[in-house]
Amino acid sequence: MKLSSCLFTFGLLLPVSGVLSGATITFASQGTPSDPNEWNSLGGTIAIAPHPAWAAALPGSSWVSYFNTGDPASPYYMSPSNGTVVSFFELLTLPWEPNTATITYRADDSAAFYINSVLVRPEAPGSGNTYKLCSDFPVGCKANTEVTMDITSYLQTGANTLRFDVAQRNGVSFGLNYLGSADGPRRGIENPVPEPATFGLIGIPLLGIGLWRRKTRQG
Repeated sequence: MKLSSCLFTFGLLLPVSGVLSGATITFASQGTPSDPNEWNSLGGTIAIAPHPAWAAALPGSSWVSYFNTGDPASPYYMSPSNGTVVSFFELLTLPWEPNTATITYRADDSAAFYINSVLVRPEAPGSGNTYKLCSDFPVGCKANTEVTMDITSYLQTGANTLRFDVAQRNGVSFGLNYLGSADGPRRGIENPVPEPATFGLIGIPLLGIGLWRRKTRQG
């Protein structure tokens, strides 16, 4: 076999594909002291002790409000009057346009959800709603009335403002809980660092060249 043919054969063994990389940004209700990107129409957002009947806070999040409006047994508890609507905000800044993005949220009694001033989901309907526990319909405070949504098409590169208009409809407690994530674009790395096995493959044709040259000189 000629030298050129040997080199071509060994060259086919060398890796040519790149490594894929990506990024995920998560966001959650935690309160302004833990996340300066959160606030509400009345001031700072705070983590609260939830009403015992509410679903447990989503992983990495807290139930939040503008005052201690969760557990009636907590010190300084206050129940907002019926008809109260407070807007809670989260500033979500993305370095890229997301490939996928989702959010899960709950509220007592219910909440309308906006992204960049566009209504994504309205408050639970009032017709036929007894508000026996938060809202009878999504969005409510229990796992069976929480909402999980694909919000990819509503987000953009740069600043995005998420707004939850939490409404008090039947007295007692009041609060909001949410958790979301956005996955960034996956891209190939142009010049990946070769793995140790790659160096071994590179060395094989070099060794062949050395042996060929030695044989030529001896001949």
